[in-house]
Amino acid sequence: MEIFSEIWDWICDTLFDLLEAIIKLLPDSPFYLLSVSGSPVNKYLNYINYFIDLQFIVDVGTAWLLAIAGYYTYSVVLRLVKAID
Repeated sequence: MEIFSEIWDWICDTLFDLLEAIIKLLPDSPFYLLSVSGSPVNKYLNYINYFIDLQFIVDVGTAWLLAIAGYYTYSVVLRLVKAID
């Protein structure tokens, strides 16, 4: 039984090292490219936001994505317990 424990530990360590390497490749903030402070669009953003409420669009989009993610998570769990087809 000790061999299974060693194999499991090796698999977990390998996956942890792989995920750690992938995370190190990612930038510190995924939103730094979206910064518009130095962009030529920045001076027009207030005028655009006056007619099109961008914050509302982002809020509704986020809520929609969370609802869809919850639905799919719930669906996967029900499929795993064979409650639905």
